[in-house]
Amino acid sequence: MTTRDVYKGIGDYDRMTSCITKEESIRKFLRMFLNDENFDMLKSALAANDVRRAFLGAHTLKGVCQNLCLTSLYEIDYIMTEALRAGDIDVAKEHMPELTARYERAIEQISRMDEE
Repeated sequence: MTTRDVYKGIGDYDRMTSCITKEESIRKFLRMFLNDENFDMLKSALAANDVRRAFLGAHTLKGVCQNLCLTSLYEIDYIMTEALRAGDIDVAKEHMPELTARYERAIEQISRMDEE
């Protein structure tokens, strides 16, 4: 699967390649995303009603998604980050199912990246 294929439905490949021109560098950073723990931090913090930790997880995940041009994740995580910044954990929880679906799709696409 090409890197362009990986980005279909989860991000903006053209924007990413305007920032990082080496294909292998993009693939390296995407592989690193598979081990990022911010989604899990966000998920567990929301379950524990820990607004501060949920904000930290959401905010950091948002930055990672923006840097990797994973726009699908960034868009929903942005809403959650701003809700948590304002202390509104209920709004963040309402958006968690959509973030989870988009996150799982991204993980699936990236995981298939090295398949032929």
